[in-house]
Amino acid sequence: MSRKERIYIQGLPQVIQIKGNNHDSLFVDNEDYDVFLNCLDKAMALYSCELHAYSLHSTEFLLLLTPQSKDDLSRLVQHIGRSYIFYFNKKYSRSGALWEGRYNNCLIEPGAYFLLVQQYIDTGMTDKHDLPIRSSYRHNIGEEKLVRITAHDEYLKLGKNAAEQALQYRRFIQAALSPAILQKITRCLSQNCVLGTPGFCQQIEFSLHRRVRPRLPGRPRKYYHNQVMDWVWLENQASQLLQRYCYHEIRLPLLERWGESLRQIPDFAHDDAGESLISIDHPTLLRREGTLGCLRAIGQHRDLQSTSKLWYLGAMFREPKDEHNHIEQYQQLGIEAFGYPHVDIELEHFILQYDFFKSLRLESHIELKINTPGTAQEFFTFRQALREYYQPFIPFLKEQWIDWLADKPEKLLQSTDILLATLRSKAPELETFVSASSRQRFESLLNGLTRAGIPFAVVKTFYPANAYCHTFFEWHSDKLEEGTLLCRGGRYDHSASALLGRKIYACGFAFMLEPLMRLQQLTNKNMLKARMTDVVIISRTWEARAHALGIGRMLREAFPQLSIVNDCSEMRIGASKRNADRQGGRFIIVVPHEDPVGQMEMYDQERQQKQRVNVTTMIGILSQSLNL
Repeated sequence: MSRKERIYIQGLPQVIQIKGNNHDSLFVDNEDYDVFLNCLDKAMALYSCELHAYSLHSTEFLLLLTPQSKDDLSRLVQHIGRSYIFYFNKKYSRSGALWEGRYNNCLIEPGAYFLLVQQYIDTGMTDKHDLPIRSSYRHNIGEEKLVRITAHDEYLKLGKNAAEQALQYRRFIQAALSPAILQKITRCLSQNCVLGTPGFCQQIEFSLHRRVRPRLPGRPRKYYHNQVMDWVWLENQASQLLQRYCYHEIRLPLLERWGESLRQIPDFAHDDAGESLISIDHPTLLRREGTLGCLRAIGQHRDLQSTSKLWYLGAMFREPKDEHNHIEQYQQLGIEAFGYPHVDIELEHFILQYDFFKSLRLESHIELKINTPGTAQEFFTFRQALREYYQPFIPFLKEQWIDWLADKPEKLLQSTDILLATLRSKAPELETFVSASSRQRFESLLNGLTRAGIPFAVVKTFYPANAYCHTFFEWHSDKLEEGTLLCRGGRYDHSASALLGRKIYACGFAFMLEPLMRLQQLTNKNMLKARMTDVVIISRTWEARAHALGIGRMLREAFPQLSIVNDCSEMRIGASKRNADRQGGRFIIVVPHEDPVGQMEMYDQERQQKQRVNVTTMIGILSQSLNL
């Protein structure tokens, strides 16, 4: 089979990883490390590559660099190999290959992943049992000076001078990398792919006419079941967690009235793509999302206007882009909090989200992206500066770009078009418009996330999709190649106050249940078989059916916390048992006759035990299971 051609794109940084053959050591003593770094310095002097970070482990090394050409990169690696392997073989009287085949590499989207990859290399996250002996860590945090290191633009953006950049980088790497980020980096390295956001990778795939994203292990699934019980289980997981956090459920109407006051607030009248949500001339529409319903409830009920914590669940409706006379339904679980001005409530929301993902065992597959636009006025000033900057270039802009400029000019900064990418280099940056007090508030939130042990990534090029201020965020999973968004939210004080006509503090978020279910089916399908019922009662004969119903009624009165089902089907006893097992019932009770004091068969599915019991013994066993 021919070798896979390496991907190279001018100006993009990339990671190089080389491992020892058969997991043998590449470095034995300090002299070996010194000689290798000397070989690296000589190779960089010959070939045009900028080194941003490196780490040397006993059995592997990683380099983060930006080559000027594809040939420069390959020749640099060859030069290091020829010079260092010759030295190593001669010193230790060995022969043959030292590297494990070809080197691994992956290109990096700078704005989204460069600092995360630099942290991955500097802090030795490749193997917790093999910490780097030599690395660029001390240089990048400002404790020493290495001539071989060239700071990347993303690192330089951290501060106005070297001291401020080192300080901000030191703060940045205090937050642990999420398992999803670690997994994504290692997968991209092993498959020589591009480490980037889905949109960035799609643009590259379109231009190169080849796949650049890593493939998931195993064969693609041909069928995803969508059983009602799976949805019930997922919704129960959410409702139980929200009850523990003392959030109150609110029932929202299926139809909403869209008045003129709502039309005047663009952030509520348009979706993420800027398309109008009010596409028909009618005052009543199917509900598009739950935030408006919660705000209306706050405005109508005085007892909710001081502080309130609400959640809602149900179907929402939207009109897909470029499709007319078609309505798409999607499921959403939303949480809103009103009347809380400080970051405490936002931190509680993050902890609640992370607890929910952990309850689904998805914490190793998710990634939190977060940023701050400052206050609503600060973000408005940033948008005005962008419009003024792009104004002289309007004759060269496409019609769609001009629409973006009028509505959401920050979308011009996210495009990969060559012209817009060139103009972006000198465009105003959001962080220069964020005040010191807003930055301090955001830092307080990030410190809270670090103390709570929640991995996150601050993405400076991440802009709010809706009317958020101070904080906005998204949870994604790259396990889902399409529709990776799992949760989105933030604070929206300004828009909520404009809608209600008075000052109010508001923040919230929403889980997208369809992507969550798909991710659950991909990763933890067995969890969907969790118990939906605790006890299933089966009557062996028609005569025993009334007695079985009486036993079910008695058990429901004695154990109100248990879910108890009477099998009233006409199936044979074997089929009824299999059906009870599919329902997830832990205890299956078979009533053979209508004798009130007679013996019954009791199956404990969890312990794989079968025994004959009377009513008293059965109650004792159920009581013991509850205590355990």
